[in-house]
Amino acid sequence: MTPGPVVIGPAELAGALGTPPPTGEQAEVIAADPGKPMLVVAGAGSGKTETMAARVVWLVANGHVTPEGVLGLTFTRKAAQQLADRIRARLRRLAGSPVLDRLDPTGQRRAAVTAGEPTVLTYHAYAGRLVAEHALRLPADPGARLLTETGAWQLAHRVTSGWEPDLDLDGKMPHTVTGWLLGLAGQLAEHLCEPSQLRDRTQEMISALVTAPPGPRQRNSLRADLKPVVDAQRSRLALLPLVERHIELKRREAVLDFGDQMSLAAALARDHPEVARAERARFAAVLLDEYQDTGHSQRVLLRSLFGGSLFGGSLFGGTAIPVTAV
Repeated sequence: MTPGPVVIGPAELAGALGTPPPTGEQAEVIAADPGKPMLVVAGAGSGKTETMAARVVWLVANGHVTPEGVLGLTFTRKAAQQLADRIRARLRRLAGSPVLDRLDPTGQRRAAVTAGEPTVLTYHAYAGRLVAEHALRLPADPGARLLTETGAWQLAHRVTSGWEPDLDLDGKMPHTVTGWLLGLAGQLAEHLCEPSQLRDRTQEMISALVTAPPGPRQRNSLRADLKPVVDAQRSRLALLPLVERHIELKRREAVLDFGDQMSLAAALARDHPEVARAERARFAAVLLDEYQDTGHSQRVLLRSLFGGSLFGGSLFGGTAIPVTAV
């Protein structure tokens, strides 16, 4: 009879590595079914980073994944660095621990731990890597330069300060309009929406409001409480030509802002199955930090790449990658 694989639990593994033992709830997360997606809801200061790092080490120690098959994503560079440092420190302990000899006498896991490195990035850095690797599929410029916040403001201000046609906008100082332009452009990128789509829907909305039958006590053609809504939609329409000039200028100068980077990555993942296949071949376990703060384009990116029940199903079929979203 061939003996089955040796499995070590979270508490025993922590003891072998000399790290603090997990609580009961943390142990449940660490040793959850590696083949299923998982959502973890936990408050600040509850040990999320420690638990995520411990889960990675538990998966590696039990042979479910190699270090290079792990992808961790979070929002800030500081958080990404903290998670990466903690995972790597634990993996170094694992590499030097005799517990691996018991778990895998062949030495393959020790070799994998010694040679491999997990990938831990911010969501935007991961999107940037996808764009750099696959942008020609869109097509887009894979060498496009990423603008800083200051650079993005300066580019938008060039559009507003040099705009010659009259703008039907209240408070239309270039500084103010620049902020409005960046805000609208960012929302379009976030929701994967083209200016022409927004123009069509906005015109439909305005038409529906101004042509609606009047109420029994309504004296004017438009209800007083709806006038600010219509005015806001008309201001949005007036901004759209500037947004289109802004997009054109970024393409001409081969630059991207953070919104562009994420929307391009989402479009690549959504529309090109080969990108999803490549990422699924690269990673066997995905951990998402601060998942509640992800926006629409980020969720499209993650769902398209990794699928699974946590994200509402795979767009391209095949085996979903087990995702841990915290």
